[in-house]
Amino acid sequence: MNKFFNELRSILLIIAAIFAFRSSVLNWYVIPSGSLLPTLKIGDHVVVNKLSYGIMLPFMETRIFSWAQPQRGDIVVFEGPESENQLTLIKRVVGLPGDKVTFTNGILTINGVLANQVLQTDRSILENMGGTESADSYDLYSESGFSNFSHYILKRKWNSVTDSQTQTWVVPDKKLLLVGDNRDNSADGRFWGFMDQNRIYGRAFLISYSTYDKKDSLLPGFRSDRWFKEIQN
Repeated sequence: MNKFFNELRSILLIIAAIFAFRSSVLNWYVIPSGSLLPTLKIGDHVVVNKLSYGIMLPFMETRIFSWAQPQRGDIVVFEGPESENQLTLIKRVVGLPGDKVTFTNGILTINGVLANQVLQTDRSILENMGGTESADSYDLYSESGFSNFSHYILKRKWNSVTDSQTQTWVVPDKKLLLVGDNRDNSADGRFWGFMDQNRIYGRAFLISYSTYDKKDSLLPGFRSDRWFKEIQN
């Protein structure tokens, strides 16, 4: 009986150590939606560094010591607002404290600097995106013009929510404006407001592996080209 309890205690300690590691050092997150397409595809399994910005208290998701703050272009995991049922979400940092951020006809401007958006003719990155929407419904752009901020974005070819609109925000102190790369299909800070810096769990930096639903099959397919792929900021 003592041997049984000793073995059980060892197993419980190992489980507790794994959960503590995930809670405060590294965790993983499965992409459930297309809000960050094409950077992150539905079914990507991303690794999140919870030490990117400081030390998290195990099991509490509370940062007890900070040594850095999220930077523009970082893809971060965080506790969503009440409007999103406080689910764990993942978005890109666009606006930092003090920034003036404007979207005019879908074009991003930060502190008076206009983003450089270039329509892409090579659309191979849009293959096998996951979900039900067709890549033919979107235009693919590269967006650059800011430090540490060069990546792909998507816009709908028609009925774009960003067309013929001007939206401007000034990001308050200790807040962030978080936006998806799929600009016309992302519930993000443009709709539910700014996010507290202390609610950021960590920075996603790696796709460990990627799966997708295969038609007429109970088993998932694997995107072999996305295994151990560094996430583009």
